[in-house]
Amino acid sequence: MRLRTENLVTREMDGDTVLLDLAGSKYMTVNAAGTVLLGLLRTDCTAIELETALVDKYGIPREVAAADVGDFTRALAEKKLLAAD
Repeated sequence: MRLRTENLVTREMDGDTVLLDLAGSKYMTVNAAGTVLLGLLRTDCTAIELETALVDKYGIPREVAAADVGDFTRALAEKKLLAAD
């Protein structure tokens, strides 16, 4: 999975990131953990890679990371911010 690039602008501010969907005139703000995930989603990656990044960065249990990644990627998909393959 990867982040959509067309009609999408991102800006990082103080560790958080704002995503602006120019096509849908909608925006989404993510915290520092979401910013870490977005960095990986700029290229093709797997859910396991996203989970591992959270475990390594924040020292959280893998089960928590898996749930967080699932919630995060579902939110991106609902807003059509993931690339369609």
